[in-house]
Amino acid sequence: MELQIHEVDYGGILHQVNGCWQGGQVVGLLGPNGAGKSTLLRLLAGLRSPSSGRVTLNGQDLRVYSPRQRALHIAYLPQELPKDIPYTVTDFVEMGLYARRGLWGSLSTAHHRRVPEALQSLNLGRYKDTPMASLSGGERQRAGLARCLVQGSPIFLLDEPTANLDLYHQLDILNRLRTFANDGYLVVLAIHDLEMAARYCTTLVLLAKGRVQVQGEPVNVLTEQRVAEVFGVPVRRFEDPYGDFIRFSFSQSEPNLQASTVDCRQEVEAASR
Repeated sequence: MELQIHEVDYGGILHQVNGCWQGGQVVGLLGPNGAGKSTLLRLLAGLRSPSSGRVTLNGQDLRVYSPRQRALHIAYLPQELPKDIPYTVTDFVEMGLYARRGLWGSLSTAHHRRVPEALQSLNLGRYKDTPMASLSGGERQRAGLARCLVQGSPIFLLDEPTANLDLYHQLDILNRLRTFANDGYLVVLAIHDLEMAARYCTTLVLLAKGRVQVQGEPVNVLTEQRVAEVFGVPVRRFEDPYGDFIRFSFSQSEPNLQASTVDCRQEVEAASR
């Protein structure tokens, strides 16, 4: 599986964005609020079309795929699911199988088994008959991940999948995503935690004001100078004493708000269209 973005502009939010990512990678999108991470994920999912440039899936323009065809290849989880979803957890997760249904809407026994297996694996089994509207934000997020799991697509596009999750479930999800990548999946996720991104992502894409500042291995992307420039916060980088991970110590001084602040209005307007 290969997902590629070629010289893409979008509505004054993204500018000349390029990238080529393949199965086996966990690609982390990093950057300040309003940098264009969510918009980029929507373009990669085929939910938006570029103003110029192209997004391709396995060398073919993503716009030629029907929604059903896209669903067979790409699972997408937005940053936040609505609070008033009028379905039980089981019904909501089972909707991830719509592209797998046969001519008369039938599903194989193997497909039916995916739903309880996904719920159990994400510690949601006891909520199977619970209305989605009764769940907490973190539980809804895990239900969304379960729906992506049952979809069975080889590409996961996830907008802050660890938001609202406690530490146990953050680590569980990120470990799971890394395992998927080891099995050949392509995972692209927006993430704010620099240390988690450095630890679990194989590739990082650092965005600021709609432009890719740098992309590559975490150790090369998250330099002290670059983090300070993009986020406006002076840092010291060091190796974790218990593992081969990058850690950061943040300065006690006031952050440089002028350097880190990005006008979010255009992205908010685009998301609402």
